[in-house]
Amino acid sequence: MDAIGLLKQDHSYVQSLFNKFDRTGRNSFDKKFKLYDEIRFELERHTHVEEEVFYPAIKELGPEGKKLISEAMKEHKEVNVLIGQIDRLSPTDENFEDRVQSLIEQVEHHVEEEEREIFHFAQENCSAEQLETMGRAIEDMTRDARDARTRRVA
Repeated sequence: MDAIGLLKQDHSYVQSLFNKFDRTGRNSFDKKFKLYDEIRFELERHTHVEEEVFYPAIKELGPEGKKLISEAMKEHKEVNVLIGQIDRLSPTDENFEDRVQSLIEQVEHHVEEEEREIFHFAQENCSAEQLETMGRAIEDMTRDARDARTRRVA
């Protein structure tokens, strides 16, 4: 699958985790924490593959690509700050749910812009072969990250 298809799959999966988090009762602390832990892992993994594979290729496409990626990188940093704040909280902390909701809103905004602007730009400026090559790299990195996580959990 090409890079854009894979990144959109990631977006859909993370959105499904957000929906599960929202549907989980406010006092289901263990379940909320497990969902947050999975959300955090998926966001960190997704951000890593974007920053290592996809974004550098888009930046190479000229000033417009650089501008788009600069904005996306700022948004990634904001998400990382929120994750750091949430990581310091207990799931029973009164601010835990509110911080996760802020994270969800921030990520949804980022995804909307990324799909509308960056993906559109990539489709117009990258060859199918380039997108496929990036896709293979993303698949490899994703598999490695998930395998490593499985080994840590087991």
